Amino acid sequence: MKLFAFKIRRDAHTTTPVDIPEHELPIVQELFGEENVQTADGRSVEEFGIGEPSGEVPDPEDEFSRLSAKYGSEAVEEVYGKKASKGLETAMAATKKAASKKPEAK
Repeated sequence: MKLFAFKIRRDAHTTTPVDIPEHELPIVQELFGEENVQTADGRSVEEFGIGEPSGEVPDPEDEFSRLSAKYGSEAVEEVYGKKASKGLETAMAATKKAASKKPEAK
């Protein structure tokens, strides 16, 4: 699973850098507001996209549980629906499929 670098503006004096998978971005945007989540270089995600991967970790066995422990199950369900709906798995599969279609840099 590829990780991407973002900055989260938590308040006027606090900006936190994070490296998260693409499917975690909607949860962070829901919690902090889309305007408060920027690329690592401070650009708008909506305008400039998510940028290049900053790292990679192996796919966890239960991503829904990991995200629920990190953000609370209410936040995860708000974005992806209940675990049984497979919304998160669908988003993760779409992310992998889109990544595999991108041309490799030369």
